[in-house]
This record gives sequence, structure tokens and C-alpha cells, in this order.
Amino acid sequence: MPVRARLVLLAALLAVFGCKGKPKAPPKAKTAAPDVAEEKAPPPLPALPIPAVQGGHVRGDDPAWAAADGYRHTAAEYGEPDWDHVRSYAVVHLALAGRDLARLHASRNEWAECAKAYTQAGANVTAVPLTDPAATPVRDVLVAGLTRDAALCDALAKNTPPPVPSGGLAAFRARYLALVQRAEKGEDVRADARALSVELDNAGTTTLVEPAPTAGDPPAAKALWLARTWDDTVDPVVVSDPWGSWTVEERPRQLKGLRGAIDALVAGENHGLEVRPAALLAAEPVRWDTLAFNQVPLLDASIDVAGFAAPRVEPQVDFSADHAATVTALAARWGKMREGEVPRAVHLALADYKEKTEAERYFGTLQLQNGAIRALARGGHYREALEIVSDQSPPRGMEWFAPDRSAVVLGLQGRLLLLVGDPAAEAKLSAAVAETQSFLGFVAMCEGLDAKAARGAR
Repeated sequence: MPVRARLVLLAALLAVFGCKGKPKAPPKAKTAAPDVAEEKAPPPLPALPIPAVQGGHVRGDDPAWAAADGYRHTAAEYGEPDWDHVRSYAVVHLALAGRDLARLHASRNEWAECAKAYTQAGANVTAVPLTDPAATPVRDVLVAGLTRDAALCDALAKNTPPPVPSGGLAAFRARYLALVQRAEKGEDVRADARALSVELDNAGTTTLVEPAPTAGDPPAAKALWLARTWDDTVDPVVVSDPWGSWTVEERPRQLKGLRGAIDALVAGENHGLEVRPAALLAAEPVRWDTLAFNQVPLLDASIDVAGFAAPRVEPQVDFSADHAATVTALAARWGKMREGEVPRAVHLALADYKEKTEAERYFGTLQLQNGAIRALARGGHYREALEIVSDQSPPRGMEWFAPDRSAVVLGLQGRLLLLVGDPAAEAKLSAAVAETQSFLGFVAMCEGLDAKAARGAR
């Protein structure tokens, strides 16, 4: 499948995220990424800031998987030691869906509603009861980021300078948007923009770089560093998150986009500026190759597909001997298909997995689906990616053993609908939030039953 020209993708992005009804300046043209089917030796996947670790071995079949028809009643069934660890998944899902709802309002220039959505998302995440010291710091980072961006959108609604965080990329974003406000009032900000550009260049290799944890650091420290780095990098106004695992490439990608937007101010441009950093982002490589499709899928697609930064714990799955070759051949074939053909091809290919063991069916299906979703979304084929995501609902079998799985699928659908400007995006993202809250209610019930059983055993 040929990759769409970058100019078309960026023009579509500006069409969706136009600013205050003013004419939108066309973004600078980018060279389209090469068709991966024509590459003789695809480059390796971008490095993770923290190497993936192997999780537990997954048996081929378990009678409980086939009988599952809803969320599980014990934390152990989710592979977690306690309910706090299960709830930590829900914390992330609430933050992501709530953030996308806020950015949906930003795409409509509804800045007051954007601020309210961020505030509500922060309240939803704060309300999740966590006591484990390994889980609460990540929640606190997410809440702080949502609160920060609520204040930013509130300032944009009132046309006052956004509060500037104490440091990081987020501080430069806020200062950039303050210059945008001044430029849109007719003020000449070129000198201040030039000074900010120089300051950003200097900071790019010093204060904006936080050393990653070492391999010997505890998992909680790694999770916290990733969450903090992701939160400082994520765009508060436009959905420009990476499709796939968050990697070391994302921070310089966002930094370069912001730098380009500041340079537009230096050049005296004053249209479409709020969305300019996202419009100038480098395209993610569209991959239809062995490396991209043979990653073992994670239980949580918010990490595997939607670009949230968290440690990768990859299950050990016993795939059949021909599995890798089959996946490689399918991916290569799909990469050469015409637009619109991939979702049906994926659906047909999955019929072969129905007769395999439940573990291979589950992980093999996700491997093919998630690989196709990532490639299609990176190429701007959001509707096609949406078709494949929709095939992941409702859950069945092993899918019920992934915490809050239904909400993750709803959130992915909502994000893709948002990116194509579909009015149904708001309802889908709201449904994702409601589903996570229902899941948390189920967890509270199970936890109460556990406590009651423990009291009765004394």
C-alpha cells in the first residue's frame, strides 16, 4: 500500500484542528516516507527508553479462558498481585480518554470546554483509590499533567497568557502559545520568538534531557520516569501521539515540531499557530515488515498501540512453528494492497486462528490486528484502522483477562474518529470513560467480596 504524501496528511490535520475560524496556513511540504514494500532491508525498530522484559509463560489452553464471559473476579487472573495494580491500568485509561475528550474540544476551538474536560479527567483519575506506593506516583503525574493542561486551555479561553510550568518541554509549549496570543492581536513577536528559539535549542541537549533509569532500578522507578517523560512530551491541544510503543524518538520529534512552529513566528506568520507544532511533526515510519508485526502484543493496547509510555512486559507465548513465517508473508502482502483492502484481508486471515489454541488465537490475532492498526494509522488511513479496531469488540475468551479491555477499544475508536473529524468521537470517548468507571465499580465489588471472605476465614 503506498504511503500517503505527507503534505496531504498535514493539510488534513490543519483542516480538522483549525484555529479561531481564521484562514489556515498550509504546512511545509514533507517528503513521503518510502513504501516499505520496496525497502530491501527495513531499519530496526526505534529503541525503547527502557528495554522490554519477559513476562510469565502463557499456557496454550485453559478451560477458564473458554468459559470467560466477563471481567475476572480476582487480581491474580489479571496477572497482578493485588487490586491496586489492576486499578493502575484504569488510571491510565481514564487519563487518555479524558485527554482526548479535551483535545476534541480544542479541535473545535472550544477552549472553555477543553479546560472543563481536562479538569473532569483530573477529577476522575484522582478519584481512583490507590494506596500502593508503586502505583500512586504515576497517578499523581497524570493528574498534575491534566491539571496543567486545564489551566492552559482556560487561559486560551480567556485570552490570557498560559501559566508556565517549572520546566521541561511543557514550559516551552506554554511560552510559545503566549507568543501566539500576542501575534494574533497584531503584536510583532518576532524578536521574542527568535530568543525563545535559541533558548529551546540550548535546552534541547541540557535541561530537557532526563537520564533514563538503569536496568537495575526497580520497576516502579521505570514506570514513573516513563510516565513523567510522556506527560511532559504529549501535546495538550492536538492528538499527535505516536502509534505504537512510546520510544526515544518521540521526544525529539515533538521538540522539532515545536521548534518549527516557533520559527514560523520568527518569520512573521500568524495563522493556524496553535496546531502548528503538531502539523510540523516528522512522519512516523509506516512499517509492513517482520520486525513490526512479530512483536508479542501486550495486554494493554494503550501501550502497544496508543503510544502511552510504560514498561513493556512481554508474555512468553508458544506459537506454532510456522507462525512467524505466516505473519511475515501476510504483512508483506498487506503492505502492497490498495487503499481500503487491508481491513477485509486482516479479517479473512484471522479465520485461520479460530482452530488454534486459545493463547495462540488471542496473541496471534492481536499481533496481526495491532500491526495493521499501527501501520494504517501512521499512514493516515484512520478509517481503515478503525475498521480493524472495531473487530476487537466485544471481548471473548482470553480478552476478558486484560484489565479494562472494553474501555481501551472504545478509547482507540474515539481517537481514530477524532482524527477524521467524525462527530461520533465525543460519544465514543465518553463511553470509554464510562466503561472504565464501570470496571472500577466491578473491581470494588470484587475487593469487597475478598475482604468479606478473609474476615469469614478468621
